Amino acid sequence: MFREGHPAPYAASERLRRAPSPDWVHDRRVPTVRRCPPSGRDRALATVLAAFATDPLLRWVWPGQERYDGCAPTFFGLLLDLRIEAGEVWVAEPEDSAVGSVAMWDPPGGLYLPAAAARWAEVHAGFSAAERAAWAFYDEALGVPATAGAHWYLGVLATDPACQGTGLGRAVTTPMLAAADRAGLPAYLETASDTNVAIYRRLGFEVAREVDLPDGGPRCWLMRRDPQEVA
Repeated sequence: MFREGHPAPYAASERLRRAPSPDWVHDRRVPTVRRCPPSGRDRALATVLAAFATDPLLRWVWPGQERYDGCAPTFFGLLLDLRIEAGEVWVAEPEDSAVGSVAMWDPPGGLYLPAAAARWAEVHAGFSAAERAAWAFYDEALGVPATAGAHWYLGVLATDPACQGTGLGRAVTTPMLAAADRAGLPAYLETASDTNVAIYRRLGFEVAREVDLPDGGPRCWLMRRDPQEVA
């Protein structure tokens, strides 16, 4: 779910990044779906923090509200910043112009630009040893296989709790899933919610690995979506 990213350019992805952003329309909410501009960073982050406030994985790492409030903003903030700078971040904005849903993607080969190790070191410095160990275990257990080849990686999909069930998650993932289909590439994601497993299956994902985290942690799933036939 939360890969830090690896630098490796990919020509097709770079062409996509330079392409104009279309407005996508969904028949339930009629949101505008577009790339997240730097000016939308804080609104997108607020949506992510609200969406993951009760996530089983996040509460396994940070069971107390104080720790979540203290660590999650810098953790998700850097994930978001790196992908605004060198990946793909798309937002779905309902008619009231709020950010209802956010999708953060790593392109095939990793982020377009390298992430300075010092930026992650600064975030990790705020974690306890146990919290760092929990993230390390999760990354090792749920990582995309090294043999997967070129693929898109949906690191974060977050929908504001007030907007869940309205189709915004499907809408905000449509552009990059369509790009993966056109390129004939698979996509991967991880989730710690069995409810989300069913939702992602409707988007074409299937379970590739299932892991029970230790010490009372949740069951987590690595999911893969094979490219769909382009009409």
